[in-house]
Amino acid sequence: MTTDDRKTPENLGSWHPKIRELYEYWLKLQPAGGGLPGRGAFDPMRVAHLLPHVMLLDVVGRPPRYRYRVIGTRMVDALGGDLTGRWLDEAHVRDGKAPAFPAYDKVALAGELQWRRGSPHFASYIDKCSEMERVFLPLAGNGKDVDMILTIAVFFDRAGNEV
Repeated sequence: MTTDDRKTPENLGSWHPKIRELYEYWLKLQPAGGGLPGRGAFDPMRVAHLLPHVMLLDVVGRPPRYRYRVIGTRMVDALGGDLTGRWLDEAHVRDGKAPAFPAYDKVALAGELQWRRGSPHFASYIDKCSEMERVFLPLAGNGKDVDMILTIAVFFDRAGNEV
């Protein structure tokens, strides 16, 4: 997928400013010849104020499996602990079953971003907030095969205030 193939999301104007800022920074990382940016292009210091809300996930193999690489402090709160280095399918087992990750799969396999606003999925944060907004952004060291997912999430209380 080239930069020209990407469409600006129709609802971009309604995105939370932090989510939109990371997305716009990610767009600037696109290689000149097209394709997806790699992890090497991402300079965390350029978005240091967003890092508490950011996670990096490794994408390993096909079908893809996901491992927490970097987790910001707000995300650690949302996850209920620091899961750095753990596989998502092992860290989030419920009732003996490993969960599916369809949004991550779309990012990893199609190289397309995934944005969502709605109820949180992390059980540890459901009692602290009523809504969350997030975007998953693909990173590919070779420009086409997604090997990492950059994500940012913001959480809101029942009154709509960021928590």
